Amino acid sequence: MSVLEATPHKAQLQNYFDGLGFERWSAIYGEAPLSRIRHTIREGHGRMLAQAEAWLAESFPMPTAGATLLDAGCGTGLFSVRMAQQGFQVTAVDMAPRMVAAAQQAASDANVAERICFQTGDIETIAGCFDAVACFDVLVHYPAESFERLCTQLAQQCKRTIVLTYAPYNRLLALMHWVGGRFPKSHRRTEIQMIRDERIAATLARAGMQVRRTANISHGFYHVTLLEASRRES
Repeated sequence: MSVLEATPHKAQLQNYFDGLGFERWSAIYGEAPLSRIRHTIREGHGRMLAQAEAWLAESFPMPTAGATLLDAGCGTGLFSVRMAQQGFQVTAVDMAPRMVAAAQQAASDANVAERICFQTGDIETIAGCFDAVACFDVLVHYPAESFERLCTQLAQQCKRTIVLTYAPYNRLLALMHWVGGRFPKSHRRTEIQMIRDERIAATLARAGMQVRRTANISHGFYHVTLLEASRRES
């Protein structure tokens, strides 16, 4: 997929996550009652965030006022708020204005708004370099070619540690995605693109990053691989 071909795809994602997707995912990320299917996604997503937070706590045991983190695709701000509470200066970016507005409200409610800079835009609009980069459940919406381009950009903007999620390729998950596509529309997720492990490792290596560890987060209808990579010593 070329950059020009990716533009309509990004527009579709923005429309979804600023409309029906916002209604669905803000409920999943929040505390509203959910169906059994969506509840498993909430729990799986929560486990993933907890693991990512633990990994970053090891890499940044005492974040200083100057430690910066990019939350690329911040959604309603769950991880941005957590990291700001840990002392990071956070740049939180999302392509959906309603997501950014919800994240700003969450930061205000948690009294950490002064530690988070919010931006509305897609990943390719982000400028600057950061000590840590987080990108959760975002790249899974892009086909392999766009995934590699966006992943490379994020890695190049990372000084030390990147944590991200991707949908690993295997036949069982492919079958589950096929089954999920036949659920009633009110329960469907957006289309998920699976990436082979070796492809993402090679992409990060070309950007000067080395995979440090991975964790398969699998709970109900939430299935991702959480990956941490670090900048290679020169």
